[in-house]
Amino acid sequence: MEKSNYKKLSKEIENIRKNSTISEFPENLINLEKKFPNNTLILQTISKAFLNVGENTKALDYLLKAKEEEPDNFSIYFNLGILFKKFKKDDEAIINFQKSIFLNKNFVQSLNILADIYINKGELTKALECLKKSVKLDMSKKNIKAINSLGMVITSIFLKDKDVEKLREAKKYFEKTYELDKDNDIFYNQLINFYHLSGMKNEAIYHSKNRTGVFII
Repeated sequence: MEKSNYKKLSKEIENIRKNSTISEFPENLINLEKKFPNNTLILQTISKAFLNVGENTKALDYLLKAKEEEPDNFSIYFNLGILFKKFKKDDEAIINFQKSIFLNKNFVQSLNILADIYINKGELTKALECLKKSVKLDMSKKNIKAINSLGMVITSIFLKDKDVEKLREAKKYFEKTYELDKDNDIFYNQLINFYHLSGMKNEAIYHSKNRTGVFII
């Protein structure tokens, strides 16, 4: 779809969203799709609308229809991954997230969600691979959760194999997370806990004092 047409259609979809209730939105989008048959942007939006009202089968049907129309569209596979993840069908979700990455190697969102699935499955090496690719693509605050997750995964691997080099590697990601968002208590506590774990007591004490005004030894 040409960029100008995409913007025009996106505006029309947004207008329908603003003027529809949640329950009306899918049917109003279907009426729009009649004017633009088989448009994959509309089909994907219809799928999301049905998903939001709990019509999971219809949501899947519209995504599969979009895939038929545009089999090389990475966003369709991403949305299929989201849908299968919601269905708790991890194997199907993984296949679709992997396909979206194959079609768009710079698609950070798929890398991050795929990493989350692998973490939940205990497949830390695969999660590590996804997160390293994600963080290499984006080490900004926008991707801070992935940066933090990368530190956590490397630390978990260290606890299994006791390779001290992994602690050095994890350290830079925890410190980067702190650098990007110094006001986030969750990330800050993880940095302090990491310093304790890695034997960096002076750093742990300093940051505990800095965060709470109280030394924790």
